[in-house]
Amino acid sequence: MVTASQLQLLQSPIIALIPSISTSINVKLDDSNYLNRNFQLQLLLESNGIMGYVDGLLPCPPQHDSYSDESGITSSSPTNEYIVWKMHDRAIMQLITATLSPIVMSCAIGSISSKDLWTKLKEQFSTVSRTSIFQMKSNLQTIKKGSDSISQYLHQIKEARDYLSAAGFFFADEDIVILALNGLPAECNTFRCVIRGRESVISLKDFRSQLLAEEVIVDTSVHNPLITAMAANTGSTRGAPFQSQSFSVNHGQSQVNNRGFQSYNGNKNRGRGRFTQGSRFYASRPAFSPLPHVFPNSNSGILGSSPSQQF
Repeated sequence: MVTASQLQLLQSPIIALIPSISTSINVKLDDSNYLNRNFQLQLLLESNGIMGYVDGLLPCPPQHDSYSDESGITSSSPTNEYIVWKMHDRAIMQLITATLSPIVMSCAIGSISSKDLWTKLKEQFSTVSRTSIFQMKSNLQTIKKGSDSISQYLHQIKEARDYLSAAGFFFADEDIVILALNGLPAECNTFRCVIRGRESVISLKDFRSQLLAEEVIVDTSVHNPLITAMAANTGSTRGAPFQSQSFSVNHGQSQVNNRGFQSYNGNKNRGRGRFTQGSRFYASRPAFSPLPHVFPNSNSGILGSSPSQQF
C-alpha cells in the first residue's frame, strides 16, 4: 500500500501546477485556438516530465497483483505502481480541464484517462486546425512585403512559421529565405540576385541584418531623385537672376549708347563721357554674350553705321 508520505510526495509536483495554470497558459481552448493552446500545454507537461502520461509513453501498469494463499485460493490486490500512476493521471486530467473553455468542457466528460482526454480533444479540434494549417501555408507562400517595413514583413513570416511549427510542420532556414526573397518588391532585385548567387546558405540572422541594410539603401535611392530635382530647381532659380541681370546689363548698354548718341549731337564732351561709360560696359561684357540685340541695325551708334558690326 502507498503510505501517506508517499501520497503527499507524489501528488505535490502536479497538483502544485494547477493554481499557476492561468499564468502558464494564457488561452482557454475553443474552436479557434487549438494549436496555440496545445503548444503551451505541451511545453508545460514536457517541462515537468509528465508528457508521457498523455502521449502513451508511460502506460498504465497492471492494476492487480495475483497471489495464492495456503489454501490455494487466488486473490488480487491493487498494485502500488497502479495507485501511483492513477494519482498522477487524475492530476494531469485536472490540469488539462483547467485549460478548457466552458463550451469545450463537455468534450472532456466521460474520459477515463489523461491520454483519452488528450486524444478526444485532438480529434475534436484537429479538423479545424488542418484547415488553418492549409490556409497558413498558402499565406506563407504568397506573402508580400508591400508597404510594410522589413521588420514587419519578417515578423509576419516568423509568425506563420511558428504557427506551423506548433502544428508539427517545419520549414528549413533556406526555405524561409526563399519565401522572403519572393515577397520582396522590384527595388530589391539586386539584393535578391546576390543572395541567390551565394554558394553557401545564409543564416536567418545574417539574412535579416543584410535585408535591413538593403532597406536603408533602397530608401536612400528612392529619395535621391527628389533631392536631385530640388537641387536642379534651386540651380535654375539661381540662374534666373543671373540671366535677368545679364539682360539688364546688355539693355543698359543699349540705353547708355543711345544716350551717348543723343548727348554727342548736343554736347560732344558729355557724349564722350557717355561713350566712356559705355566702353566700360564693353570691357565687362562676357565674351560669349551676343551683340546684335544690343546694337540693332536701326541704331547706328556714335561712330556711325559700320558693316563690320557683327562680333
